[in-house]
Amino acid sequence: MSKKAQIPHYDFLRDFPNQKRQNTYYIVGTESYLIDIVQKAIIQRFMGTEVDEFDFTMLYGDTNSAVNALEQLEMSPFMSKSRMVVIRSFDQMKTTDKNLIAEYIAKPLESSILVLTAETSDARIASTKIIEENSVVIACRSPYGQEDLIRWLRAELGKKKINMDNNSIILFAGSIENDYSIASNELEKLIIFTKNRGNITYEDVEEVVGKSKSNKIFDLQNALGQRNLKMSLLTLENILSNEDPNKLIIFIITMLSRYFLVIWKILALRANSISDSEIANRHLNDVYYKFRNDYIYAAKNYNYQETKKILSTLLQADIDAKSLNIKEEIILHTLIFNICMIKK
Repeated sequence: MSKKAQIPHYDFLRDFPNQKRQNTYYIVGTESYLIDIVQKAIIQRFMGTEVDEFDFTMLYGDTNSAVNALEQLEMSPFMSKSRMVVIRSFDQMKTTDKNLIAEYIAKPLESSILVLTAETSDARIASTKIIEENSVVIACRSPYGQEDLIRWLRAELGKKKINMDNNSIILFAGSIENDYSIASNELEKLIIFTKNRGNITYEDVEEVVGKSKSNKIFDLQNALGQRNLKMSLLTLENILSNEDPNKLIIFIITMLSRYFLVIWKILALRANSISDSEIANRHLNDVYYKFRNDYIYAAKNYNYQETKKILSTLLQADIDAKSLNIKEEIILHTLIFNICMIKK
């Protein structure tokens, strides 16, 4: 049997709802953001939005063996039509385990679905050949250029039912790095900035994304992560000197709330004896991988109770911004001071 051609992620996602169910899906590439999207689409189609833990198992190639996976695959479905096993980082499995998985894939059980994810796939290896020949192979590569980002953006806008003209789309793609995760973050910032009105204009893109390379909000997050009051206030001043505080305040509060929710999550995971390495690699999928260590470092400067109080402070700032007749600059300066100086 000849090797199957890899299907680009966008072709797979477009055609997947109308394709027949397969026994094995092999998601390959370095773009973790896309891998997560493809994996989620497969899970939701066959398992539903509320996954039944009796029929679904998530394993990891660097810590789980093929025996664990095969035991789960050979079990009959309990509540769902199929049983599903996902093996993340399959390429990190031992060679003997890969061989066992390949043997199963050559003669799979019809009652089970196996999903594998891997950064690399070496077709010269015997087990890989068997897997690729008997699986739907989905390629999740980083964008080669603006055309890939534009294709991705149009698809996202369609799913979210947001209007954006061609010139605005081109400006968006030309203003950011060729990275889907960064593009997703920038689109989310635009949606927050436009208050979910369903239409993003050229001026909106120019205002938010066109200036995104300076990463001012991320500079503020990093300064707060260091609990550096002086640097945090200077960064806030820099942001406000070039922007209308009235337009920025909800955006800043929202982004800082998300930032400290991640810090809170890290602290909770540490309390359960999960290592920083495991947290970064397995539990921060919604954080761009280049920034994960920054969050890990910042979490060392706060404790659980302090972070809980900070989230309450952010909630109060949001209420104040929407209900009180107080200048936005005062609310934001007070917020930054309280975050840096908060004590448990």
